[in-house]
Amino acid sequence: MNRLRSKLVTWGLSGVIALSFALTGCGQGTGPDNSGQEPVESVADSTVETEVREESSQENAQQSSEIAISSKEDFGKIYEDLTASYVLTADIDFGGEVIEPIGHFEPKSDAPEDEETPDISLAFTGTFDGNGHTLSNFSIDAADQNGVGLFGCVTGEGSWVKDLKVDTINVKGGNYTGGIVGFADFGSYLEGIELIGENSVEGVFLVGGIAGASHADIINCRAAADVVLTEENMQGAGIIVGGQEDGNLENCRAEGSVTAGDGCYSIGGLAGCFHNSAYAKDCTAENIVIQTGDSCWLLGGLAGHSGTYEGAPTLVENGIVKNVSIQTGDNSERIGGITGGGFYASAYKEYYPEPSKSDIQSCSVSDFRVSGGRYVGTAVGYSYRTTTVADLDGTMIWNDSESEEPIGADDSVKLEELK
Repeated sequence: MNRLRSKLVTWGLSGVIALSFALTGCGQGTGPDNSGQEPVESVADSTVETEVREESSQENAQQSSEIAISSKEDFGKIYEDLTASYVLTADIDFGGEVIEPIGHFEPKSDAPEDEETPDISLAFTGTFDGNGHTLSNFSIDAADQNGVGLFGCVTGEGSWVKDLKVDTINVKGGNYTGGIVGFADFGSYLEGIELIGENSVEGVFLVGGIAGASHADIINCRAAADVVLTEENMQGAGIIVGGQEDGNLENCRAEGSVTAGDGCYSIGGLAGCFHNSAYAKDCTAENIVIQTGDSCWLLGGLAGHSGTYEGAPTLVENGIVKNVSIQTGDNSERIGGITGGGFYASAYKEYYPEPSKSDIQSCSVSDFRVSGGRYVGTAVGYSYRTTTVADLDGTMIWNDSESEEPIGADDSVKLEELK
C-alpha cells in the first residue's frame, strides 16, 4: 500500500493469560501437608484462579451469544446485524448463486487522511467462527465497488474471521478485493482460513485470495486461487493477500496463479507485500505461475516487496518457494525468489528516499524460473543497503541460465537508475 497511514496499534491477545507461579518446597515433602493444618492459599494463587474464572466466564458468554448459521436462510441474518458474533454449524452450498459482500468499504470521510479508514457503520465489526465448516459454490460480482469479498470490510478491535473453509468461488471487485475479506483493518485478524477448489479473484488494486488489503495478522491460512489485477499500472497482488501493511503473516501457504498487466508493481506468489510488517514467518509459495506485462517492478516468488522504514527491519524467515515461475517483460526489474526488494520508486522518493529494510533469514528457493526482466536474484532482486540475506538455500533459472546468486543488484546500481 503506497498511501501509508502513520497509525500505532497495540495488539491484545484474546484468550491468552501469562501466568507466573512461585513454587516453594519444605524438606523432603512433595505431597500433602503433614502439619495437621489446612494449607493456606496464597494471594497469588487466589488472583490467578480469579483471572482464570473471569476468562472462562467471558469465553462462555461469547459462545452463548453466538448466532448459529446452518443454512442459506440463516446466512441472511449476518447482513441484518454486522456487529454480532456468528458460528457456522453446518456446511452450506450456495449452488452457484451470486451473493453480496457482508459489509463493504467506504472511507470514514472525504478528508485525505481518512481515505483508508473505513466507515465502521458499513463494515463488519463482529466475529465469524467457521467452526471447521465449508461455504461453497458462490460468486460475487461487484466490479464497481471497493472492499469486495465474502466479507467486504472487517474492522474494529476484537473483530475476526477464523476456522473457515471456502470452496470454489468467483469474486470480481474494484480496489481491495479478496476471496474472503476485501479490506481487513487494524484490530481484526484472520486465522485458520482455507480457500480450496477452483477459485478466481479479480480486482483493480490490492487483490488477494484470502484478503485484498490487510492491516490484520493473517495466521495459519492457505489458498489455491487465480488472482488477477484487471487494469494496468496497478499495485498489489498475491494468492494469500494483495497488500499486507503493518500486520504479520505466519504459517500461510499459497498455490495457483497471479496475473497483472503492464506497469504493475508489488506482485508476489504469496503476498503483494509485507509492508511495515514485523515479520512473515514459515510461509510457503508452491506451484505458482506469475505472469505480468512489461515495465513492472518488485516481483517476488514469496512477496513483491517487504520492509520497514522505522524500527527493526521486517523479518522474512523460513520462507519456502518451490516450483514458482515469473514471466515478465524485458523492461521489468527487481525480481527475486523471496522478494523483489524493499519498496522504492522514483515517484515516491520524496516520502521514501531509500528502499525499506528487511532481514531475509533461513529461506529456501527451488525450481524457481524467471523469464525476462533485470536485477534478478535467487533471494532478492535489489538489495541496496537495506536488505540482508542469511542462510539461503536456493537456485534459480533466469532466461535459461542457472544461477545461485542470491542478490540481483546492490547499491552499485544507483537509485536514480530504477523506475
